Amino acid sequence: MQPKLIITFEKLSYPDFDTKGDFIYTSLKNNPNFPQPWPAYVTQLADLGTAQANYHTLFEAAQSGDSVKISERNDARDVLTGMLKGLAPYLELVAAGNVSKLQTTGYDLRHDIVQPTNDDPLPAPTGFNFARGDVSGTMAAWADSLTGAGSYILQICTGDPSVEANWTTKTTSLHCSNIITDGFVPGKIYYARLCGIGTNGPGVWAVSPGVMAV
Repeated sequence: MQPKLIITFEKLSYPDFDTKGDFIYTSLKNNPNFPQPWPAYVTQLADLGTAQANYHTLFEAAQSGDSVKISERNDARDVLTGMLKGLAPYLELVAAGNVSKLQTTGYDLRHDIVQPTNDDPLPAPTGFNFARGDVSGTMAAWADSLTGAGSYILQICTGDPSVEANWTTKTTSLHCSNIITDGFVPGKIYYARLCGIGTNGPGVWAVSPGVMAV
């Protein structure tokens, strides 16, 4: 692990962002590694808690599909994201390179970069997520960028994911930040897996849980 906090919250789905924001707030509350009071120039814990609670409320309200509520949820997410990103440098400053302290913040930490050997396949992409898209019948996949990968393969499975024959290639992409695909049948459960393609061919797969299309 590196003493750097991951702040790419845009990659998280709406429910995952709700969970992560609450976990960070709870982790920092009464945390002896980052005692109160904090300097006035950083986001205060009480304000962070208020922003998280507001996002949670609007996230729940937006489940109805109301366009006004969805817009309010998105605005609340932008506010909370800004607070979480702005707070990270202060936490890193206080921790002074201590990874153990940073691990108590609720943020994810950057992994050490491991260069594959000439004979080894690329490792599985980290931070792999597979979720329903904003439009019916679509799915979104994303992961952290993988060193050494020139492109990525996304495969889909509708049966038993432990059976190799059930997997089919959905798309090959030059990036892994926001892979949008369509053609999914509402009410059907889909599994996804992603791997990077390096100089030695496809690497190790990262596999998602099953997700029902809508």
